[in-house]
Formats: sequence, structure tokens, C-alpha cells
Amino acid sequence: PGSAGPLTAAGEAMPQTTMFSSFKQAVGLEEEKPKTMGEEMEDALCSICPELTYQQRIGGYVTCFVVSFLLSIGSFTRLVQLAQGNPTPFVVFYTLGNIMAIIGSLFLSGPRSQCKKMFDRTRIFATLFYFLAIFFTIFCAFYEGIPGNARVGIIVLCIFVQWIAMLWYTISYIPYARDYVCMVCCQGCKDKCKKLTGSK
Repeated sequence: PGSAGPLTAAGEAMPQTTMFSSFKQAVGLEEEKPKTMGEEMEDALCSICPELTYQQRIGGYVTCFVVSFLLSIGSFTRLVQLAQGNPTPFVVFYTLGNIMAIIGSLFLSGPRSQCKKMFDRTRIFATLFYFLAIFFTIFCAFYEGIPGNARVGIIVLCIFVQWIAMLWYTISYIPYARDYVCMVCCQGCKDKCKKLTGSK
């Protein structure tokens, strides 16, 4: 009985504290928790974006999609210049097309929602690889210290990484799609190894 006193007092104090906190929150006296850096960035981004109607969002998305498509077509018409050692026109058109596609997604789902989706723990690595690949694509196109042949090869590799990152990001919205892709790739590697070694 003597040892139950402190436990009982603690047990009674905790509900009282919770009730008092709930009361303060109900009457508006609860202090706001400090925002994280990510939340502050989201608020700053949303504050500069006007409130749009559903029709305006769709219109903005379609416009960005069309511009992105035209820029992508323009980049592929400059593949000859890329092969000749002049990657700048291709990189500029291709990168602007990707940026317009990202802006279009912000129109469709809203900046805050899209940023949360992109930096969700299941998509953050794909998002980071995608943006890093875009950065290195631009860097290799304008940095003069890279030899011509190596420059083209690195740019093609960066674009390939962009495609893979975008594919990995996109299939994250499909249930079990990533697991299926991994299973198919692993099975393909096993079959290839069996053919090379001659084992059954």
C-alpha cells in the first residue's frame, strides 16, 4: 500500500495533464509547435502560388504538358548535333521539357501535395537521383574541361539515369509494381548466368 502512493499520484497526474492540454487546445491557448524547415519551405512555396480553380489547374497542366512535349520533340531533332559533339542544344531543350513537366504536375495536384509525394520515404531516392541526373546533364553540357567524346557519353548516361529514376518513381504509385520489376530483373539475371555457365 505504501509503494502504491507514488504510482497512483503519477497515474492521476498524467490524465490531468492531458485533460489540461486538451482544454487549452480547445479554447485556442495551446502554443503552436515550431515548424520544421521542410514545412517552412512548403508554406513559402504555397504562399507565392495563387489559389486556382479546378479548370485553371487543368488548363495549366495541359499547357505545361504541351510545351513539355514540344520541347522534347525539339530535343530529339537535335540528336545529330549531340552525336557530332555539340550537346548544348539537345540538353537545353531536353532539360526545359523535363522542367515544364514538373511544373505541370504542380498545377495538377498542388505544390504542397506534389512535394510531399516526391519526397515521401518511398520516392525520395528516385526524386534525388532524378534531380542529380538533371544537374550533371547541364553541368557536363556547359563545363569545358570535359573532352568531347567523354562529354557525350556522360550526358547519355545521365539521361539514362533520368529515365530509370522517373520509371522507378512512376511505378511507386502502382501496388506491388516495384516488387514485380525486381522479381523479373532477378529472374532474368539468374537465367543469363545459367546460360553463361552452362548449368541447368
